[in-house]
Amino acid sequence: MKLMGSEIGGILEAMLRLGGSVATTLETRMQRMRSAIRNEVQRAAATLALAIVAAALAVATLLFGAVAILIAAWDTHPVLAAALIAIGFGMMAISAALLMRSGRR
Repeated sequence: MKLMGSEIGGILEAMLRLGGSVATTLETRMQRMRSAIRNEVQRAAATLALAIVAAALAVATLLFGAVAILIAAWDTHPVLAAALIAIGFGMMAISAALLMRSGRR
């Protein structure tokens, strides 16, 4: 009977070692997952910041282009140039709204 008791003790000891090994593996995987999530959040934040900068520069480019067209046509057809610029900006706004609407579906 003593022999059977030592076998059960050995099995319990092996199960404890296995449980410790599983816990260590799980802890390592959780640390790696936290690190991956942190890196992904940092990458997304950097991408968002660059997108905001790109959008601001694109708006500035459009405005300076509109002003250049208006200055070039000011002596001959100022109202026509201003109206065409306004229509161009309106068409860009409508196309952006349509793109956003189609992206929500």
